[in-house]
Amino acid sequence: MDANPLAKMMNPGAIAIYGASENGTSVGSRVFSNLLADGFEGKLYPINPKHKKVHGLACYPSVLDVSDEVDLAVIATPARTVPGIIRDLGEAGVKNAIILSAGFGEGGGDGAEYEQELIAAAHRAGVRFMGPNCVGLVRPWHKMNATFLRAGTPKGRLALISQSGALNSAISDWAGPHHLGFSALVSLGNATNIDFGDVMQFLATDPHTDAILLYVEGIQHAPSFLSAMRATTRLKPVIVLKSGRHAASSKAASTHTGALMGADDVFDAALKQTGAVRALSFGQLFAAAEILGSNKRASGNRLAIVTNGGGAGVLAADRAGDTRVDIADLSPRTLEKLDAVLPKFWSHGNPIDVLGDAGAKEYGAAIKAAYEDPNVDGLLVLLTPQAMTDATSIARAVIEALPKKRTKPVLASFMGETSVAEAREILSSNGIADFATPEPAVSAFSYLAQHHRNRILALETPSPMSETHHPDLEGARMIVDAVLADDRDMLSDIESKALMRAFHIPVNMTIEAHTEPEALVAAETVGFPVAMKINSPDISHKSDVGGVRVNITDAAEVMIAFRDIVASAKAARPNARIKGVTVEPMSQLKGARELVIGASRDRVFGPTILFGAGGTMVEVLKDSSVALPPLNSVLADRLINRTKVSRLLDAFRDREAVDRDAVIDVLMRVSDMVCELPQVVELDINPLFAGPGGVLAVDARVKVARPPARNGRYDHVAIHPYPRHLISEAHLADGTPLIIRPIRPEDAESEQKFVRELSDEAKMFRFMGAINELSPEMLVQFTQIDYRREMALVAMALHEGKEEQVGVARYVINPDGKSCEFAIVVGDQIQHQGIGTRLMKALFSAARDHGMIVMEGTVLKANAPMLKLMHELGFTQRMDPDDPELVLVERYL
Repeated sequence: MDANPLAKMMNPGAIAIYGASENGTSVGSRVFSNLLADGFEGKLYPINPKHKKVHGLACYPSVLDVSDEVDLAVIATPARTVPGIIRDLGEAGVKNAIILSAGFGEGGGDGAEYEQELIAAAHRAGVRFMGPNCVGLVRPWHKMNATFLRAGTPKGRLALISQSGALNSAISDWAGPHHLGFSALVSLGNATNIDFGDVMQFLATDPHTDAILLYVEGIQHAPSFLSAMRATTRLKPVIVLKSGRHAASSKAASTHTGALMGADDVFDAALKQTGAVRALSFGQLFAAAEILGSNKRASGNRLAIVTNGGGAGVLAADRAGDTRVDIADLSPRTLEKLDAVLPKFWSHGNPIDVLGDAGAKEYGAAIKAAYEDPNVDGLLVLLTPQAMTDATSIARAVIEALPKKRTKPVLASFMGETSVAEAREILSSNGIADFATPEPAVSAFSYLAQHHRNRILALETPSPMSETHHPDLEGARMIVDAVLADDRDMLSDIESKALMRAFHIPVNMTIEAHTEPEALVAAETVGFPVAMKINSPDISHKSDVGGVRVNITDAAEVMIAFRDIVASAKAARPNARIKGVTVEPMSQLKGARELVIGASRDRVFGPTILFGAGGTMVEVLKDSSVALPPLNSVLADRLINRTKVSRLLDAFRDREAVDRDAVIDVLMRVSDMVCELPQVVELDINPLFAGPGGVLAVDARVKVARPPARNGRYDHVAIHPYPRHLISEAHLADGTPLIIRPIRPEDAESEQKFVRELSDEAKMFRFMGAINELSPEMLVQFTQIDYRREMALVAMALHEGKEEQVGVARYVINPDGKSCEFAIVVGDQIQHQGIGTRLMKALFSAARDHGMIVMEGTVLKANAPMLKLMHELGFTQRMDPDDPELVLVERYL
């Protein structure tokens, strides 16, 4: 497998520095001095035609004059010169650059022209670059400080990726005094070429990185960002701070970086679906750095607080409530221990108030008892300096009371300044995250708790899907294409509901009527009572113009309603085209609640799904939540639960509970629609009546537009949806129907059963080790896949209409983006019927669809049937030089 494309940028062996000098004031001079000062152990090549030597090293006019191989170029020259330098790098075979230079893109003018020239030059030269307008890259474990920052950065296990150079500078300056170390400080600047996704992909498997902080001003490529984020959060905590949360600041951020911003609630929804944790201020990000830098993880959400001041304990408890942190219920055994060592009037609960005159002995005993309590997942130690308080001895007692190898996070807030300075230094230097006040300490613990909660949520698998839902995609596309061909962007009521039906969303019958007699015929056809609504391509919100009448019960009312509706609409919108009315039966759904389900297009993250309280008051109530498609039953259920109206779906007073599964089903159908139809840019189902007997879409509004011609099948979606086009059908030799299709999250149960029932030999050949069944983590990894990074195809035999998994083949795209590594296993119950061959050929097709050039794999030497299949499929074979029991197989696609 090829190394990560950024490997030589992040861990270079030789660096060329454009603009290097000895003047001490220029950016290039500062970078070169920092590389020397940090003791970079590779080779350094100063590039500056004005000098023969810089700090005793030979200086070259251009990288083309350097005879040795160069891995990375750091460029600190005027913007106008950079495209030419990039062309030289390509000619010299240098594939990585960090562009510190400003003057690209910002404010338009020459900067915009330089940026386009830079992009074109880098593309032709095959050069990946960080920046421009960045402060550079620090890799402390590699003794590499390729920045113009003034402060050195100690090495540690925390990485920071930031679009703000100022934040990198602040973090670097702050790290040392707080005993905090970093594995990387990455400044993206304008992120014109290398973006968050690229760097996260590297850091996800970087052995020196245990957690990652992000400062985001704008996302250039949402699919890459979310794909990398989903992969990374399965391995490491990721904390994100995003600027521009409100309209004015969002505009400022966009002006600063030239990046596009999405709506804040959409960004929040995107993070929720990746498992990342969000911070809301610089202070919170620094707090996250403090706790993550201590390299401790929480195994739960329950916090114990030890304090010598009741007020401080209450403040911490209040903040815990704000951040969804639970105040731990101390066990009876812990309470007994505390009663034995603390004064009579201690708080007898959590927070554990050891009282104002507590000394080192009382603190040490309380901390030991609380830490050992099985009901406690984390511990916060508070101290307020009082006349009798010896903060230094108490800090030492805290250290002595804790085990040398701590399995729970311990935080401290010794409040004050002069009298607690030495104590705070003792705590920090012994790996205890130290905070000036209680609130940021609790916030810091909440990040660990949220990360743990996200990991638990990630293990939740959807229920098996019904096999009855097959949307009429061809019919749906024809409806939309006809509207666009008619040069319209809004579907009529009839067309909107037809589109809903194509995706199996329940709708009521609607008939158009152009005259009063036609309205009466329509009413008699659908049956009284009826609702009538204005029919105009220019009026979307019908009730706003008096264009709706409901509960019409007889013929006379129909005639009057028709005249009133048309007259009211014409008065309110004189220029609107009035086609008459639509007539539909009143919903007979008993106990129904009014909901809204909608979709819109975010300019960064693409289609978004909305759920909330519906009806005419939807804009006033503003009770809604947002998620990104694709949705499964678990994600749809969480989307519902984030609203207040979700509680109305349950039974209360004399009303039965709503058929929640039916609501979830509509959410998934809408998700399918916006994924499969890039033309749909806006959609409202309002109201969606939901009751015990099911759901009914009473009104639907759909806006469409032609997608850009350059877009591929799913380029409009930030998270790759289920690739239906890869489904194929065949028959086995005995006539059994066989479906080969991409795996989906709902297949968790069948995947578990399939692996469990494999023979010991088949398990050994597939997993190259003993395994009884898949762990929850492995099950999620195998079924909740990122279709942009990997593919898994399952072979399903149909027996009496039910699917039974009989094989699975998968590949994961290597970091080079051109090759992939595959694995395959066929069940023992159906052998020698060509399932393996069919799966591999389908896998070849999917890999070509992904743009792969090479497929490679590892097969046990003892697995003769698999080696035979590899030979028949045209794979080359060679022994693994590192393990004589393994055979490496490879095939060009």
